[in-house]
Amino acid sequence: MPYINIKHAGPLSREQKAKIAEEVTKTMERVANKPASYTYITFDEVEYEDWAIAGKLLDE
Repeated sequence: MPYINIKHAGPLSREQKAKIAEEVTKTMERVANKPASYTYITFDEVEYEDWAIAGKLLDE
């Protein structure tokens, strides 16, 4: 049973999340032979001020 956690900075629309979930599930079926009914996906939306790259917050 795959559990996939997608963490990203900033918000995604419901439609974007639905499309990402659909595509990731299809990829798991095609590449890893995992049934869609066993593939779990969660989304973690992180505020830009809570994410840093190269020592700088993304909201800077």
